[in-house]
Amino acid sequence: MPEYKKTNHHLTICSANYLRVKKIMFNFKKKSQRLRKNDANKNFIAEIKYSSISKHTAELYLEFSNLESKILHSFNFVSNIYHDVELVEVASFNGYAPNKFPFQFEQQPKSSDEKSQQNRFFTEVLDMILTGEFYE
Repeated sequence: MPEYKKTNHHLTICSANYLRVKKIMFNFKKKSQRLRKNDANKNFIAEIKYSSISKHTAELYLEFSNLESKILHSFNFVSNIYHDVELVEVASFNGYAPNKFPFQFEQQPKSSDEKSQQNRFFTEVLDMILTGEFYE
């Protein structure tokens, strides 16, 4: 059943992202972080804001900027955090949410795996922050 493989893969990505965010936010003890990385050619800034909605849910806002780039200056992620199941899922990327039902009312066509793409890209940004020697 291919839909179960797809769902399991998505849950694995969201679970791994939870662990990455937990590490960046010091076990969710910090409510905001401003991290930067400066090297010879690139100047990156990551601003992260965490807001608790209830005991089991929260929202995370991540703005990742490359100040040297003229094409794409910054990426904005809004993510939902589910503490009870330890998952982080991207709700929107640069203001665009994945496809919603009913699809015929979508104003801008999106790919069928938009949600998966957004979560994988979020994973790459989190990995870059964790392994890229970012500092406060």
